[in-house]
Amino acid sequence: MRKRILVITVVAIASLALVLAFVANQALVNSHMYPQDALHENANLSVMGIVTSVEQNHKTQGMLINSYHMFRLFIRLNITEVRWTSEDYLNSSVGGEQIFGSNSISVGYDGLKNLQLAIGQEIECKGFYFGATDSPYSFILTVAPTVSDSHLNLYYA
Repeated sequence: MRKRILVITVVAIASLALVLAFVANQALVNSHMYPQDALHENANLSVMGIVTSVEQNHKTQGMLINSYHMFRLFIRLNITEVRWTSEDYLNSSVGGEQIFGSNSISVGYDGLKNLQLAIGQEIECKGFYFGATDSPYSFILTVAPTVSDSHLNLYYA
């Protein structure tokens, strides 16, 4: 009888530990998913470009183990035009086709709309661009509800 009670107790404790581990893991993952994370309040860059790749629920990693962010959509663009910039350090000029000397850019989309993007489609993105290393947002134009005036517009041929 004692063995039976002991086995039931061990199984109950193990089951409870598994459930708590799952709940804690989901809470940790959800805290790094869209759109809760706020990088910056104001947009500083707007570009137009041609979509070269799209990935859903893409995880970007920072330098620290627990430093990451999961973007709803992660888009690679060939820049066709820099439409607007609010900061000189971006090393770009309005009307140009390069940011930091590159004609491609990564866009992390955390907007609330479910977008249907196609390779070769032209889009316009406005958001916050973080041109530094060591962050999950490094060299990514972030379009999110937490960034004021950010948006992603689709254009159809």
